[in-house]
Amino acid sequence: MTTRSFSFALTVAVLTAGCSQQPAPQASATALAAVQVHEQATRLIEARVPRNATLASLLRAHQVSDDIVNHFVETAKKRFDLRRLRADRPYRLQVGLDGAIREFTYQIDADKFLKVVGGDEKAAPDALPEYDVQVVPYEKHKALMSIRGEISRETPSLIGAVNAAGESIGLALEFAKIFEGEVDFGNELQPGDSFEILFEKVVREGEFGGYGDILAARFTTGGRSFEAFRYEIPGQKADYYDRDGRSMRRFFLKTPLKFEPRVTSGFSFRRVHPVLKTARAHRGVDYGAPSGAPVLSVASGTVVRAGWTGGGGNSVYIKHDNGYETRYLHFSRIAPGLRAGMRVSQGELIGYVGSTGLSTGPHLHYELLKGGVHVNPLDEHRKLPPGQPIPAGALAAYIAHRDRQAYRFAGSPDRPLGRLAQAVVPTSKPAAATGN
Repeated sequence: MTTRSFSFALTVAVLTAGCSQQPAPQASATALAAVQVHEQATRLIEARVPRNATLASLLRAHQVSDDIVNHFVETAKKRFDLRRLRADRPYRLQVGLDGAIREFTYQIDADKFLKVVGGDEKAAPDALPEYDVQVVPYEKHKALMSIRGEISRETPSLIGAVNAAGESIGLALEFAKIFEGEVDFGNELQPGDSFEILFEKVVREGEFGGYGDILAARFTTGGRSFEAFRYEIPGQKADYYDRDGRSMRRFFLKTPLKFEPRVTSGFSFRRVHPVLKTARAHRGVDYGAPSGAPVLSVASGTVVRAGWTGGGGNSVYIKHDNGYETRYLHFSRIAPGLRAGMRVSQGELIGYVGSTGLSTGPHLHYELLKGGVHVNPLDEHRKLPPGQPIPAGALAAYIAHRDRQAYRFAGSPDRPLGRLAQAVVPTSKPAAATGN
């Protein structure tokens, strides 16, 4: 072969090789464009359910066609009662450019969500898409936390002090419930009172999902310190016990109202009636509270009267053990279904604060009788003995448990102050779809 022929052949070979390599970058660009088109082929809507919405109206508001809406609703309601769709709950909707629903999720409650996924392929070109409907539990974890706080002039209430410590009203209410037999959180708090709480915080999908149990609590007021530890005696339900192993439950709740009632008129044998303007005995305690505030039975017992009592308006009388009777007057309404002869439990709802009968404004008039004679409720509650103790055979195990929990308090003397985030324990795992 001549030198010229060889050069020509080499040139052709190089050009051929170059041409054979050209399509590769063109194919990559085409694939990239396809991916971009695919990513842009859906609309993603994240919002909250408006008031008075139905699932159908929700979908139509996002320009989903009627035939798909009707098919989607019919499929979804086989696994979820669509009447349970609630305003202000979050939802997420992914819709294709062809109008088909790719995915829909809706938060049913704090524990589970509805998930509907559309199939990619249709049985026929004109067929409606198939949907996979699931009710899925959220994955949750419990973080062990500890806080401490103090009542002050800036935060004079327990709720305010708990908020200042970084937590919310739900934790404050549960804390108050533990000590309601010992402390009147509405009338006895003073600047300098302090508290410590060891509790579980539920984390759902990386966000706050509510509170678990309070495991230990301490409240210090007026030089006295009250402690409570959650403990489960074998064969019994978990309950709260003090440092010496006595139940925190008392025969009576501190007050018939859930939280922070203030005494507007005390027990007296001679008081000028605000309506009748005559001096007469006031054989109970008046608690100022907003109309509609729930009222609880302070102890278990039997309802002896539930209805209108003239000057007392809508009233409930309950007979308890040991010769006690409690009376609750001026309800706006009595709890539905409550009637004479029914048995009620301590802390059970019996009515709502109102101003019926001889009353100048919303309040609860609360009376306590012992052996048929009116007594001062505030004094009598303080005289009640402590709760039942832990059985002797379980006391050693309880004391060991108590000491472990007390060490975890944020303000333990041998630990630095501050919040505690210990073991994170899963409370549920992703599971297969469950029916409703």
